[in-house]
Amino acid sequence: MITNDKQLIMAREAINNLQRVLLAARKAHSPQEYRLMSAPILLELQKREQEIMAYLSQTETEALQG
Repeated sequence: MITNDKQLIMAREAINNLQRVLLAARKAHSPQEYRLMSAPILLELQKREQEIMAYLSQTETEALQG
């Protein structure tokens, strides 16, 4: 769960890194291998994006109260 702006920045950086991994993997693996190896990474991306949305949907006061 993201509780502050620093964690938000870190989550965005993690998303960027995971996306880079997936882009490189698409070039290096067969379609079947890519589907198998990308599934858990895509789930992690989805989780982090949902955390970002949850954090950004809060008012500043709500975010500070945790």
